[in-house]
Amino acid sequence: MTDRFLSPEMGIKPEWIDQNGHLNMAYYGVLFDTGMDEIAKDFGLGWDYTTQGSHTTYSAEFRIRYIRELHLGDRVRVRFQMLDVGPKAFHFCQELIHQDGWVAATGEGISLHIDQSGPRVAAYPPEIKAKLDAFLAAQADMPVPDWVGAPMQIRK
Repeated sequence: MTDRFLSPEMGIKPEWIDQNGHLNMAYYGVLFDTGMDEIAKDFGLGWDYTTQGSHTTYSAEFRIRYIRELHLGDRVRVRFQMLDVGPKAFHFCQELIHQDGWVAATGEGISLHIDQSGPRVAAYPPEIKAKLDAFLAAQADMPVPDWVGAPMQIRK
C-alpha cells in the first residue's frame, strides 16, 4: 500500500444530474463510497470479506462538504487518508478530486467493523488490524486537513 491512496478515475452519470444541471448531492456520497472500494480490498475488508464470512463494515458517521459543483462529463478520483484506528473502527477523510486537480468535495467518516450475527460492533481480526495500523503509520507524517472535525455553522 502507498502512504496516500487515490482511487481509479470515475465519471459522472447522466442520471445523477439534478434540475440545476449539476451533480445531485446524493451522488457525492456514491462517489466517496465507490472510491473506497479499492482501499477496502487492500485492508482485507472488500466484498469477498463480507460475502464469504460473518463480518462486514458499516458507516457510523459520514459528513460531506460540498466545495465546487460537478457536471456531466467531469471525471473524479477519491483521495483517502487514515486519521485513526481503533480495535473496532477507523476514522478517515477523503477528497473528491476533479480531473483538473481541484477539490470538489470533502468527506469525513467513521467505519465500524460488524459481526453480522448480532449485528454488533466487533474487533478486527489481527491480520486486518495490522493492515489498518500499517496504513495509518505510513501516513503519520501527513497533516490532518483543517476541515476535519470542524463544527457545522453558518458564516456571518
